[in-house]
Amino acid sequence: MIKMPEKITTEKVILERPNPITFKLAEEIYAAVDKSREILNEWLPWADATTSAEAEFSGFLYDYCDKKWNENSGFAYLIRDAETGKFLGVIDVIEIKESSKSAEIGYWLSVDAEGKGYMSAALKALENEAFKIFNRLQIRNDTQNLRSVNVAKRAGYKLDGVLRQERWLEKQQRYGDTNVWSKLKSETE
Repeated sequence: MIKMPEKITTEKVILERPNPITFKLAEEIYAAVDKSREILNEWLPWADATTSAEAEFSGFLYDYCDKKWNENSGFAYLIRDAETGKFLGVIDVIEIKESSKSAEIGYWLSVDAEGKGYMSAALKALENEAFKIFNRLQIRNDTQNLRSVNVAKRAGYKLDGVLRQERWLEKQQRYGDTNVWSKLKSETE
């Protein structure tokens, strides 16, 4: 059975399981999504469907975070500034394949947290724990999402390939190509 820590602390960021789940927490996450909606919508189709704190409370926090954590099938972490405690975004371990000891990492940041090294710090902190369990970690992002591409590159992920026209991007009215990046445990030792 896979067990990830509920809290990971570094000098720059704190990653924590969304627990306890409160309406105040849902409001905090919704406010960040709403403020960042224009940028998030470009790459993440779920952002458009995030229409209220109530939806965050039941949909994201309970139906996604809590359920997956309890099933050991996904581990979502809130990213907070280690100094101020301010909510910055989410990073999660998804698409877990126990048989091959592999998983995917997904992430997003609030628009006001971008470009300050928070995601790089969060990814490094999560990797330190994830590589105690997994042999291979993967990041997928749109080839045109340069911020996400740069996070993967800076963290030392290797580009395995591009899935050409893998999905339809409704907002942009185009097919999107997806980068598939990976990092192996042996590449961190």
